Amino acid sequence: MIKKLVILIAVLGTHIPILESSPFIKKKLFDIPTSMIQGTSAYTFKVAVNTKEEIAFYSCTKPIVYIFSLEGTLKDSIPLPFSNCIRMMEYDAQDYLLIMDNDEKYIYRYYADSKRLDRIDYKIPDDWFKQLNHYFRHFEIPSIPTYYYNKDYTQDFYSSRFQYHYNLFLNHQNGFIYQCAYNYIKKINNHKTYTGAKKEDLWVSDYISIRSKMLLIDDVRKIAVYYDRFYNIIYEDFKNGIVIPVPGVDANSEPARFDYTVNKNQDQIYGISSFNRNNIEISVWIPEVKFNTSN
Repeated sequence: MIKKLVILIAVLGTHIPILESSPFIKKKLFDIPTSMIQGTSAYTFKVAVNTKEEIAFYSCTKPIVYIFSLEGTLKDSIPLPFSNCIRMMEYDAQDYLLIMDNDEKYIYRYYADSKRLDRIDYKIPDDWFKQLNHYFRHFEIPSIPTYYYNKDYTQDFYSSRFQYHYNLFLNHQNGFIYQCAYNYIKKINNHKTYTGAKKEDLWVSDYISIRSKMLLIDDVRKIAVYYDRFYNIIYEDFKNGIVIPVPGVDANSEPARFDYTVNKNQDQIYGISSFNRNNIEISVWIPEVKFNTSN
């Protein structure tokens, strides 16, 4: 059980209340030899997982996506037709792997059965979400109020060729969409178009930014889990005002940009727990209390 004792620690340059124990049970899955991805560029990792719990792994140091089984067996490798980094990587509703190049020119869909890699033009930010599943395809994404930004004053090292940006999360169990932006998570409480947010559907946070990656949502308990891009998985209880930073990687890991992900089951988090000159450790974080996503 989560202890009720609240302490203060410094996180992201400020003080936030956290609980003494983690709300997750961490379990190591397997190691990837660092020699597989050694190269000259900086280490920026991406991970994605399908419903079979096959884990796609990528490093900017080498233009190849590797597919591993849950036991660490290498099942497939995908040579990429571009040498720059991957910006986004996620499995779609049919468990085909979607990949976006860092220049935001194309989306690629990989069909593992035929080893085919299709290229899709990426014209506007809506395109990525519409490729993911039918929920986004049938939702009027432009109806969601978004934010524009001045590229000369962008925070969190974010850059894009577009003047506006969506950061959307789909609850696969109930089909509702959540928008994550600076300082808030907003539930879109209609399945077809944005009709205005109710007060209870707007969750305000001091720690969410444009780069936060949503991982889990519990509508009933008003809890969200997201990755803040600073090596922490953040568990935030909006009802009780509690924030729990869960370190994603070991303190002595080599410097890199890490990544964490969920599959359509949205019941546990997969990602990198350690990185050194020998191995990249892949782990899973299982919530101690199951997330209620059916509200």
